[in-house]
Amino acid sequence: MVTIDVSIEDISKLIGLDKTLSVDDLNDLLTLAIAEVDSDPVGPDENGHTKIAIEIKTSNRPDFWSAEGIARVIKGKFGEEGLPDLSVIESKYEINVNPELLTIRPYVAAAVVRGLTFDDFLIKQMIQVQDKLDFSFGRKRKRTSIGIYNINMLESPIEYTVVDRKFKFQPLTFDHDLTVDEIFEKHPKGIEYRHILDDFKKVPMLIDKNGLVLSMPPIINSNDVGRVTTQTTDVLVETTGYSHQATSQALSVIVQTLRDRGGIIESVKINYPDNYDISIDITPETDPIRFDVNIKDINKYLGVNFPGKEMVKLLRMRRIEAKVIKDKLTVLLPPWRKDIIHWVDISEEVAIAADYNSFEPTPVQVITAGKLDKSSDDENLMRQILIGMGLTEVFNYTLTSKEVIGELMNREEKWIDSNCIEISNPVNASYAILRPDLLPLLMKFLSVNTHNEYPQKIFETGECVVKDKKKIGTRLMMSTVLAGSNETFETILRILDRVCVLLGVTYELKNTELNCYIPGRRAIVIIDGIEAGHIGEIHPELIVKNGIEVPISALELDLSQISTLNCPVKYTNDI
Repeated sequence: MVTIDVSIEDISKLIGLDKTLSVDDLNDLLTLAIAEVDSDPVGPDENGHTKIAIEIKTSNRPDFWSAEGIARVIKGKFGEEGLPDLSVIESKYEINVNPELLTIRPYVAAAVVRGLTFDDFLIKQMIQVQDKLDFSFGRKRKRTSIGIYNINMLESPIEYTVVDRKFKFQPLTFDHDLTVDEIFEKHPKGIEYRHILDDFKKVPMLIDKNGLVLSMPPIINSNDVGRVTTQTTDVLVETTGYSHQATSQALSVIVQTLRDRGGIIESVKINYPDNYDISIDITPETDPIRFDVNIKDINKYLGVNFPGKEMVKLLRMRRIEAKVIKDKLTVLLPPWRKDIIHWVDISEEVAIAADYNSFEPTPVQVITAGKLDKSSDDENLMRQILIGMGLTEVFNYTLTSKEVIGELMNREEKWIDSNCIEISNPVNASYAILRPDLLPLLMKFLSVNTHNEYPQKIFETGECVVKDKKKIGTRLMMSTVLAGSNETFETILRILDRVCVLLGVTYELKNTELNCYIPGRRAIVIIDGIEAGHIGEIHPELIVKNGIEVPISALELDLSQISTLNCPVKYTNDI
């Protein structure tokens, strides 16, 4: 969640109202921005501003993180419908990208904004949206960061280049030059964000044609061109980052905010070198995002019967353009709406505009009361047993990576291909595989908790994905790891023994060749004659590979193979 401070008078003016909204009226309108008032009003101050905090209830709409963005969507209720103004004038400004930036901070986007009128209040509002975008959307400036400069002091082309750490310039709020290393050691922003660039011998720098430094992204602006005052009317806005899409989206959001304050937008040409997958980029984005959606799908999903023309009206209220073509809607979205990835997202926009409270609830068509599935009861039983033995439960993501499942467990690519289900289009490599078992994730958990006190005795129960010939399904598994100087095969065996006694089953151990364990200190677990898991002391090679420095013993059981538990494998689909 993101909380922003706004002026009730200012946001009323941005909406275009002749009167100032009451707190209750503002709170009602904020449902359109998936937000609500979060504090009592304070003021008005000497400048006539009554301050109030607004909490944005969604994290995927960075365009709502400002008074301008909230007012923009509320305007749709007062007659300003369809796409906001996206017009851009071509400028003379260009940015040349150095090829060495590909492995440091590769992407940049920029725009010129002219005709602004700043006072102290509006400067604070601009700084607020910049900070919110840098911190939340930009993940504390690592993913993206924003810089704003006095364009009248700059001459094109601007070089987005790299410099060594002895390079000097005068950072914001300082009255003398500092080297890059000195900024990292002495400047508050350098100290806070140095970790982003600390691993690089060279760092990014924005420098104009005449050698004037704009900033060292994403750390700090220069003290002259990087300072915006009440006399500033024309600015250059730039964003840099690791993702081309995220960098472009952040620019679109901040530029549209300045447009809503009366700014006139001019494009900037970005020239990328040959080692990039893009050669020329004209920013900011001006082309709307297009979706074609089926009207019947939306009506069925929402349980309504809106005609196409009614959906068009509702979407236009949400600052989205739409038109009916036969039984479909062609929808045009502002370029910053990267959160729309499916027709269901369009359905949500229709529902918000129509007001969820106006929908007739559908009675539940069942005659039985809900209760826990038997497998959930048995899973909870296993939790109670392990917690009762002093173990701490952890929860890992169902999605993981090839590195965690394979490389860090000494498993070959062939094993992964045979036993794992891969995501066809993962967001990133860290979430590319559905976990086939729990032990690798517990090892990863230990690897990021080496700073905590030992012994660490943890367990997890949860579903894992199983591939069985031409079917896939889920099975409930339990895994326990004991990490500490005194953890051995005997200590983990005591866990297995107690679990089996409390479940009312018998077990035996059979030698195994599993290479994650130490030879002679490893075994297959046979429960009531059925192979149900494995147990052993983790091999020192794996312990070192995972960055851990104490012995580890481990146990993993497939609960679907234990006869006293009702946890069958649930097959869900054909491969």
